Amino acid sequence: MKVIAAVLLCLLIIRTAHGQYVSCRNPNQRTGYCVNIPLCVPLNSVLAKSNPTDSEMRFIRESRCLVSDQSDLPFVCCTPDTDYNTTRARPNDEVIHSTLLPDRSICGGDIAYNQITKGNETVLTEFAWMVLLEYRPHDGQQLRTYCAGSLINNRYVVTAAHCVSAATRARKGDVSFRVSVRLGEHNTSAVVDCLNGRCLPEPVQIAVEEIRIHESFGTRLFWNDIALIRLAREVAYSPSIRPVCLPSTVGLQNWQSGQAFTVAGWGRTLTSESSPVKMKLRVTYVEPGLCRRKYASIVVLGDSHLCAEGRSRGDSCDGDSGGPLMAFHEGVWVLGGIVSFGLNCGSRFWPAVYTNVLSYETWITQNIRP
Repeated sequence: MKVIAAVLLCLLIIRTAHGQYVSCRNPNQRTGYCVNIPLCVPLNSVLAKSNPTDSEMRFIRESRCLVSDQSDLPFVCCTPDTDYNTTRARPNDEVIHSTLLPDRSICGGDIAYNQITKGNETVLTEFAWMVLLEYRPHDGQQLRTYCAGSLINNRYVVTAAHCVSAATRARKGDVSFRVSVRLGEHNTSAVVDCLNGRCLPEPVQIAVEEIRIHESFGTRLFWNDIALIRLAREVAYSPSIRPVCLPSTVGLQNWQSGQAFTVAGWGRTLTSESSPVKMKLRVTYVEPGLCRRKYASIVVLGDSHLCAEGRSRGDSCDGDSGGPLMAFHEGVWVLGGIVSFGLNCGSRFWPAVYTNVLSYETWITQNIRP
């Protein structure tokens, strides 16, 4: 079922003749937009089911839009609905842009073929939503990778704002970012990643079309450290390239005391400036009050921050910025945080600080588009 849904989601977006999507109302009278059916995640999830109900299939047929286009693929009125409601939606309901995000049948899964500081090496295809951001020095030399990010659908990567801001790029040596991202990577020192005679396809490099930095980033130290990268084209999902789930996908609304997380990346280890291999580390949620007190003399922290720390000096570190802090919940991996900052990597006195994705889901959904 996952394979079918993923294939559908990988089809190209075909716009209307005027290059814009037309507003519409579905059979429940909820407002949406007419898009090619492969782009509509809720209705595609129905098609991916082994036994969709007659009501669901009838709902899809009645959601068809009459749009003039050269494509053989039908247009549908896309909203979060997948079936008829017993009560009608309000006529002025706005379309929820999270319909562009994959559901749990697609996101957050690992198909693993059996250095973060003190971390353990990941296996092939583990955390397949992780991407490397590629920077081109102004002298034209070889691309460099200073930060990471997480694929959230087939067109967008979420990362830390400080990874793509002009001020940060200047501190890295006047490096120009608007180049590309690399997906499906495991070992940066190998052209092809193999394990026990089984090899993955080469990593995929996709140009950056647009970068959207949170509008309040930089107005307050270490706050709103989040950005979206729009890829120049859609990426096809595969065992080594797939999106991570956002918290709302599985109904997560807060983090609990003792919450276990996993952080992963190619950043500094105890023995080297960076790791060629994607590393992972288990860390634990730090109570906000405690974390705020620890950092009180340096920076003010708020609910939009999330703190976590590992044992035995385990931590995220330089080069991991923008990468994911993940929670495993109800069988899928959820993006809980974005590596933002910390002091003295691996210090037992200073937890690492992450951008709390729970505080930014609305911003994410409002700033992605087909």
